[in-house]
Amino acid sequence: MLKIKAQKENLISALSKALPIVDKKTIMTIINNVLLYTAEDQLVVEATDLEISFRTIIPSEVIDSGSITINARKLYEIIKEINEPSIILEELDNHWLRIPIGDKAEYTIAGLAPDEFPKFRDFPNKEPFVIPGKVLKELIERTIFSVSYDDRKYALSGILLEIEKSQDGQGTTIRMVSSDGHRLNLAEHTLESSYDEEEKFSVIILRKGANELKKLSDAREEILLNADEKFLYVKSDNDQLVIRLIEGAFPDYTAIIPKEKNRSFYFNKKDVLAALKRISIVIQDPSFKGIKASISPNMMKLESLDKKIGQAEEKLEISYSGEPFELAFNARYLIEVLQVMKSDTVEMTFNDEDSPIIVEGEDDKGFTALIMPMSLEDE
Repeated sequence: MLKIKAQKENLISALSKALPIVDKKTIMTIINNVLLYTAEDQLVVEATDLEISFRTIIPSEVIDSGSITINARKLYEIIKEINEPSIILEELDNHWLRIPIGDKAEYTIAGLAPDEFPKFRDFPNKEPFVIPGKVLKELIERTIFSVSYDDRKYALSGILLEIEKSQDGQGTTIRMVSSDGHRLNLAEHTLESSYDEEEKFSVIILRKGANELKKLSDAREEILLNADEKFLYVKSDNDQLVIRLIEGAFPDYTAIIPKEKNRSFYFNKKDVLAALKRISIVIQDPSFKGIKASISPNMMKLESLDKKIGQAEEKLEISYSGEPFELAFNARYLIEVLQVMKSDTVEMTFNDEDSPIIVEGEDDKGFTALIMPMSLEDE
């Protein structure tokens, strides 16, 4: 039966990564648990909610080989409160786990047999895509906030990931796209490594899976990706993720993005972002923050459309020399876009009342945000 000794910091690190994966609402008690098992001089920790599976390996002193499943939250919280540099985990009869603390104290937790724990899918035996962790993290951060929460828009409830040969044929372009039907974000990055596949790699990653992928990418030099028809496989150092893919076709985003720029103006990102946040304070609806923008040469006036609990108006300098025009949009959408942009000066394009608003920046190469305008007919 399992008996190991491991450093507390290693156990806490492993369990803190596993906890977000564990399904807290399920009636399947066993997937409230983590699976612990020995492998040579290591302890393997696995967690799953049947949509996402996680595995990590930590060094340990294996006294006896074995496996057990234990409630993830309880095990984490007990170990977190123990003031010892190393922890002993010992399996008892009937799948109980004992955690002794010297000769002064001990804790025991009821576990379950590991036989019913869902089997982890191993990384495919084919050449993976290798992507820098900081690149993957940034692409996710720039797209995840516009993923749809509407269950009826199934293909839009995740992020589209595309990998293909770059336009010059010399490198590899990594692209992520998300949309909720009211807005769309596209972020891409080109790597110097060549793309040798015949067809474009294209999958849709569910939102929770993308969040876990972002966490795994943080501070990692390289992320290895692979996929089959139903799962995305991710590996970095001793950590692995298996994420169930969303079936179906993502809408043709290229058909939505306007090819022309008939009316563009430029503004200071920090000034406009601060003004939008201030004006949003007096708008009652927390999710739908309607703003009207009146554009004239060198000036933009922003005002709240919802005047139930107050009203606000601000004038800001912009770079524009064309005919005056007006547009309306959800301020929350623009706030979220500006918060992930690096450019000090932002370009906004608005062709006509039926065309989307496009937001881009000189220092945000490969990033395009699209926001559908609101109607001003009732104003």
